Amino acid sequence: MATFNWAILGLGNIARKFAEDLQRIDDAQLVAVGSRSAERAAAFAKEFGADHAAGSYEDTFSGPRVDAVYIATPHTGHKELTLMCLERGIPVLCEKPMGLNLQEVQDMVAAARRCNVYLMEALWSCFIPSIVEMKTLVDGGDLGTLESLRADFGFRGVPRDDFERDRLYNPALGGGALLDIGIYPIWLAQYLFGSPESIHATARLTDLGADVDTQVTLRYPDGKLAHCYSTLLGDTKTDALLLGTKGELHIHGRFHNAQGFSVLQGTDQPPENHYHSFEGNGYQFEAMAVMEDVRAGRKESARWSLDDSLLLHRTLTEVREMIGVAYPGE
Repeated sequence: MATFNWAILGLGNIARKFAEDLQRIDDAQLVAVGSRSAERAAAFAKEFGADHAAGSYEDTFSGPRVDAVYIATPHTGHKELTLMCLERGIPVLCEKPMGLNLQEVQDMVAAARRCNVYLMEALWSCFIPSIVEMKTLVDGGDLGTLESLRADFGFRGVPRDDFERDRLYNPALGGGALLDIGIYPIWLAQYLFGSPESIHATARLTDLGADVDTQVTLRYPDGKLAHCYSTLLGDTKTDALLLGTKGELHIHGRFHNAQGFSVLQGTDQPPENHYHSFEGNGYQFEAMAVMEDVRAGRKESARWSLDDSLLLHRTLTEVREMIGVAYPGE
């Protein structure tokens, strides 16, 4: 496997960013793309140099050898396409959220383990260099005991009269702030604190039933709290603050793909700044991690395991139940 061959299913904005970053990996190449539109597939393949363009997801694999597939369709397509690939023995990197709810993720994980095929949810933040170093410092005790976390993610969405035509606000496509961007603050809380003891959540919903302004508080042993906020009503700093017994750590915005963070230990000390700049969008790091795992014969990631995804979606599903968001078919 001197050259690692990738395929992409679903050719929207995130797929484009992923394809751009694949070009930054010397031994990776995009060989096949699949879409429900043959015209879109052909244009995407031409732009990024893929040999095979398919006008259906199934036909994506009738061309060159594929070593792994990146699934970048809307949320509602993740389970079906992941199962299709796993049954074909093709390793899968599935864009977050892996599924619409815990049951879907359980089905996907069970299929991966039954088929003995690699599967990872694309929580790319786990592989961003600044986040990797931040986690090492926290685990090493540089902040003492971690006591509290605050993280937000928000941007201004479409006007209210466009809700019905926008994927972000359409419950039939898994729309809402929580699964699209609220997943990141909750992921960070789990990444640092583990499984919550209790959850409190409240949200503002549109008339269609999508959440647009959502606050989640996770409680951990000894009363530790993680405050997780997501909104489609306006732009926020999209940063994170960690409070420990020996100091504070500020992950610069946008925290989920931050290129730096600052540590403050004592008010009379200047901040200690850590920078890990990179070119591109940042998707190359998760892609390289998948390539390393697949080449080594591993069936899941040590940094973001299938059990991690199950725990995350248990939390997300409980939050949705609290705020009253349901998707068709649930």
